[in-house]
Amino acid sequence: MMEKNMFNIKTLLATASACLVLGLSSAQAQVVTLSSNDGTFSMTGNLIGFDGDNYELSSVIGNLNLNVNDVICEGADCPDLLADLAEFAIAGSNTIGSQMMPTMIEAYAFDLGGDLEVEVLAGDVVKYTILDANGEMYSTITLNLGSSDDAFAALQAKEAYIGLSSRRVTDGERSRFLRNGLGNLTSPEQERILALDGLAVSVNPRNPIQTLSLSQISDIFAGNVLNWREVGGLDAPISIYRRDAASGATQVFERLVMAPNRKLLSNTAFISEDNADVSDAVAGDRNAIGIVSLADQRNTQTLALRSVCGQVASPSNFSVKTEEYPMSRRMFMYVNGGNLPVKVAEFMDFVTSDAAQDIVERSGFISQNVSEASLDEQGRRLAHALMAERDLGSLELLQEMVAGLQDAERISLTFRFKSGSVEPDNRARVDIDRLAEMVRRGDFEGKRLMIIGFADSIGAINENQRLSQARAESVRDALVEAIGLSNLGTVQFTPFGYGKLSPIGCNETEDGRDSNRRVEIWVR
Repeated sequence: MMEKNMFNIKTLLATASACLVLGLSSAQAQVVTLSSNDGTFSMTGNLIGFDGDNYELSSVIGNLNLNVNDVICEGADCPDLLADLAEFAIAGSNTIGSQMMPTMIEAYAFDLGGDLEVEVLAGDVVKYTILDANGEMYSTITLNLGSSDDAFAALQAKEAYIGLSSRRVTDGERSRFLRNGLGNLTSPEQERILALDGLAVSVNPRNPIQTLSLSQISDIFAGNVLNWREVGGLDAPISIYRRDAASGATQVFERLVMAPNRKLLSNTAFISEDNADVSDAVAGDRNAIGIVSLADQRNTQTLALRSVCGQVASPSNFSVKTEEYPMSRRMFMYVNGGNLPVKVAEFMDFVTSDAAQDIVERSGFISQNVSEASLDEQGRRLAHALMAERDLGSLELLQEMVAGLQDAERISLTFRFKSGSVEPDNRARVDIDRLAEMVRRGDFEGKRLMIIGFADSIGAINENQRLSQARAESVRDALVEAIGLSNLGTVQFTPFGYGKLSPIGCNETEDGRDSNRRVEIWVR
């Protein structure tokens, strides 16, 4: 059928091309050029109709109706096909897709004042038809779930407009998209953060182990430690459960735990298709250990983690929001470069809005909503800061910092930067706008925002001090610009730079140094 259609189109185009030049003046509206997909034939005429599926072109041989799939329209008067696209696909991580996305799509439909019809097509493929207030079809979203790897494969093949990933795009994927003209996946336009989460090292509730070091955990998952007694537990063989290699959870765990300890995952683990299955298996096996999403802990016990520099961290909503828990991770949405169809962009804006963060929490993930913690609740972090410092000058500066934070509360917004840079990352850009909105609506009237910058320990002390101060000032300046001078009210903004003081990650590791390059917000 397609070959026959193309023959007819080529015949029509060829006939028109053989005719005299159409008598269309430059003053006439809706002048376009339609070309066959292979570029063999083209014709210019007056576009007199378009119904979303077919162009109607006026020509010397009469009016032609040509399907949008068979020709390419060129010219300022060509209709915007993307604007009218009502059907699109979302592909990728089942960690995000199975728990969060159905609820998001439902809320999106209700936010439009409409309703929703759901149809399971096959396996993990579900079709959602969104109806408007009149019961008419508004848009159709097909959700095709698999792994984070599948998100980037579907985007590259243009089989989906949105990719869901529980890990960040790799350098290799980013380069491949750039080479193929699909844009820069790490740009704010193509990378959005849906929610926050963390990976939990989970054991059976009857296991007496409470804390393991990241080195011990890497040895267990590499198959070098086979019995619990080797790490202070009972005399029993260890059973390992995890996701497959294509899942975001496994890839994040490899990057954060296995690679820094120069270990590879053992092939003796029990592999499950999703995090819920891993959790259920660990809950049912007294000798089990598994890697699961915090959103899927279910009936397991989560271990505290001891880092290479002796820090001990347990997951909490606040420590994941600030990304101080060493296995925190972001839940991403990615799109290809170029213009998005209007309804795709509209859906993206809804699911990444502040209003959608309540849905994130109901789905078991950690939202980006702002929360607070007192100085008392930061006790473990301050204790480690005291232990980490050796020289008198740093201890005196630490005393000065703690004295200034008394009677203050820290909010969870924490801004991070590239090494040696004052340029904020994509999450920080969004969080600056989030904080600006809080100031505009009066949340901090009569209060002081202490904008406190920190650096990693690489380089000279004075340079780290200067860089941390510059980062604090850059956040202050960006914040004031986002708020607008007329909306500042009685809020005071005071930037401080404390260099390498109070590390929340280990400077011995790349990820630890990334964590330490930050700006915190304290309110007094």
